[in-house]
Amino acid sequence: MKILRTGLILFFLLGLQPETAWASNVSQQQRVDVSYPCSVVLNPVNSIPNARGVALITKVKRRYTDAPNSSWWERESVSIHADWLPAPSSFGDYDSYEGFAQVQGEISWRFNLTPVHDPQSFIKGITWVGNFYAISYGVPVNTRVQVRLSNSKTHKLGPAVLENTLENCH
Repeated sequence: MKILRTGLILFFLLGLQPETAWASNVSQQQRVDVSYPCSVVLNPVNSIPNARGVALITKVKRRYTDAPNSSWWERESVSIHADWLPAPSSFGDYDSYEGFAQVQGEISWRFNLTPVHDPQSFIKGITWVGNFYAISYGVPVNTRVQVRLSNSKTHKLGPAVLENTLENCH
């Protein structure tokens, strides 16, 4: 009886090990990072006349310090250029836009977009730009990049107005 019980426990434990190893390998095998550099057009989520954007995904090298002999580190960067966006307040209690990149269920990055006013154009919507350049996780092709409404005082992140995935960046 004791041998049977030990055998069953051993069989159970051995049965779990391959399944656990297989499950962890599947997630690693399915992950495909983008090819650098890449860019995608960010399309309106709802009908917003003329609104479009672009996201540039690239690798960046920076020195750890300003010293000339400082070591370099390499990270991935997400930059967004969004054009012809209406005033954020036209959507409700929002005063700005933010860039947002997310690998669903794993990680996300959120960064401010800055308005760029063109004093020579009185009919053009406002352009918003920004970037985040300290990604050490890597940027897989299932990343969704968005321009989202934001309230800078409450830090409330609103819905997306422009978005796309990086599926065509490999």
